[in-house]
Amino acid sequence: MNADRRLAEVRRHLAALGVDAFLVNRSPNVRFLTGFDSVFDDEPASLAVVTAAHSLLFVDSRYEEAARRAASGTPWRVHGPERDVWESATEAMSEHGAVTLGVESTVEHRRFTKVAGSFAGTVAALDDVVEQVRVVKEDHEIERIAAAAQISDAAFIHILGLITLGKTEREIALELEVFMRHNGSEGVAFPPIVASGPNSSKPHSTPGEREFEQGDLVVLDFGARVGGYCSDMTRTVVVGQATDEQRRIYETVLAANEAGLAAVRAGLTGAEIDEAARSVIAAAGLGERFGHGLGHGVGLEVHEAPRLGPRSEDILTSGAVVTVEPGVYVPEFGGVRIEDLVVVNEDGCTVLTHSAKDLIEL
Repeated sequence: MNADRRLAEVRRHLAALGVDAFLVNRSPNVRFLTGFDSVFDDEPASLAVVTAAHSLLFVDSRYEEAARRAASGTPWRVHGPERDVWESATEAMSEHGAVTLGVESTVEHRRFTKVAGSFAGTVAALDDVVEQVRVVKEDHEIERIAAAAQISDAAFIHILGLITLGKTEREIALELEVFMRHNGSEGVAFPPIVASGPNSSKPHSTPGEREFEQGDLVVLDFGARVGGYCSDMTRTVVVGQATDEQRRIYETVLAANEAGLAAVRAGLTGAEIDEAARSVIAAAGLGERFGHGLGHGVGLEVHEAPRLGPRSEDILTSGAVVTVEPGVYVPEFGGVRIEDLVVVNEDGCTVLTHSAKDLIEL
């Protein structure tokens, strides 16, 4: 982990904004800036503070021992639980002579108001400062994402043997999670989606007690987590023999997926890549059935920058990790989505998802 690069990038942003100190509270951002493994959980209870000369971490008693151990030999100085971390950090910034204090715009309004009322200078809400630095992954980050993708691939092969008539969506979702945990995942990147039959037309359907039936389309969307980093993949299978219409829709989505993958490269906008895939679906007369964007960034969070969608002005950069996931959803009929995880390169992309994409009939 290149802590100096990460801090330098944030400090460059702060200097351009005229901000003396920046309070970072979002858990993924705190973890990214510090680079500490096995210290933080999802609770936004710690506070990282970056100034031109200092990098300070304010924690309560639950994280102090682990944080102090992890901070050894790093640029970070840990402050323990004297009192509320926000009060301690705000006071410390006043003592350091900060005049303008930046706070992540995602912080609760009541917290922002309290900080603004107790700080003598100006308090400003800042958007996506750390998130933008997180977009380009370092080699070790890509290695962790690839390891998570490998677990997901293995989970897909495993689950194919369990999707049978009478099994429920919830049973398969649980088995996906258990398999990934048994095979090295720290948990799941997000609750698995298992959507069968008419439920498959709902892109984010919640697994329920519906039993698989002959002729069902089954959408499987899931991801593992390794070293804090996520994977994300989707495959669609059919229980029994596919109908001609199911096959037509599947082949359309697969062609869109391949067109999207072929379009991914540094320098293009998210909208340009989205259009490459969306135009394939539109040409098949199914454009109105593809309602979401083509993809999103993946890293410490399963949904992060950049975005691939019809209105996305995000410009892809080499080293970003994104999904390519076109879909077609027809109410009462079902849906198909095929999603791959890729690393953006200067002249294309490297695909991290290796599961088969030919239509599988179980």
